[in-house]
Amino acid sequence: MIRPLGPRFFPRPSTTILVLLVTTASVAADVVVTTNGSRIVGTLERMTADSAVIVTEFAGKLEIPADKVANVITDQDVAVRFDSGDQLIGKLTETPNGTVVMKSGIGDIPVTREKMSAVWPKDADSPEVIQLKVAQAKKLAAITPNWSVTLEGGGSRTEGNTDTLDGRGRLDVKRKTDIDLLTFFLYGEYSENNKVRTKNEYGGGVRFEAQARDDIFWYTRLQMEHDEFENLDLRTTAAAGWAQYWIKKPEREFKTSVGLAFRHESYNNGTTTSDPTVDLGLDYRHDIAPWVQFTQSISYRPAWTSFSDYRLDSLSALVFPLKNDNLKLKAGVRYEYNSRPNRGLDRLDTTYFANVVLTLK
Repeated sequence: MIRPLGPRFFPRPSTTILVLLVTTASVAADVVVTTNGSRIVGTLERMTADSAVIVTEFAGKLEIPADKVANVITDQDVAVRFDSGDQLIGKLTETPNGTVVMKSGIGDIPVTREKMSAVWPKDADSPEVIQLKVAQAKKLAAITPNWSVTLEGGGSRTEGNTDTLDGRGRLDVKRKTDIDLLTFFLYGEYSENNKVRTKNEYGGGVRFEAQARDDIFWYTRLQMEHDEFENLDLRTTAAAGWAQYWIKKPEREFKTSVGLAFRHESYNNGTTTSDPTVDLGLDYRHDIAPWVQFTQSISYRPAWTSFSDYRLDSLSALVFPLKNDNLKLKAGVRYEYNSRPNRGLDRLDTTYFANVVLTLK
């Protein structure tokens, strides 16, 4: 037997109205109507002469080209700028016949996509102000410096038939922005064999480069060196020139530089030399994999008066991250060639090394 439903099974009219109001409020949203009739529901962020941007629940933020937008409908008041230059605040609603009107303080105004140059939430910044803020933020980021300190060191000690001591270290302090780079550096190398000093070399300097155009930079540098076993008290080199990035990607960089320099050398025996030189350089970096990086630096500095009198320096290394990006192992080889060394000295010095590198930011 089927019993008829009593009154308690039917919702009261007031309850029905309340449910409908809540449902209507929960689904109320802005709509972008496309030229093919699609309706994209979400929250309108802005509409300009280029595109309409709407944030949806199903696909996040969508940017629709302006030529694909037929019109927009909003459930809240928005600011609308017209082609005439006038600006009004009101709600964009759809009429039963499919047209859109703006309900403003001066009445209902029929609008079309072609008449509106910009639409944005009334309490938000206009697209022009947003664009200006983004541009200012980019300029600020470009000139905001990032400082880093890099410590690099390695060495060895043996005792027994032969007692040896070998140590090397380097300190780099960098100030970098998107448009320039300032580097201070100090380095030193020391070796002993059976308590007899076999190497004692140290130096330092500063280098600055700044963007001139796109990937072209100008640079200047000053470097000082002391080498006991070259009988060199002090070598001072001042240089300036141009550098260009031929490849500049996150995983790979290739840069060459060319400039002019002046080199002054003073020796233990009291002699001094001063020569203008050419300053040529090459720098290459390739992140081969997340766990290894290859670097190559080559400098060639011939005397201006005689290209047969030159110094060639080549440094090749593989860098392996250790615990984190701040701690790395650097292994490589350095070649230092002097075409005219002092009497009794070899032209070529070769150094194989494995250093620990710590970067502090």
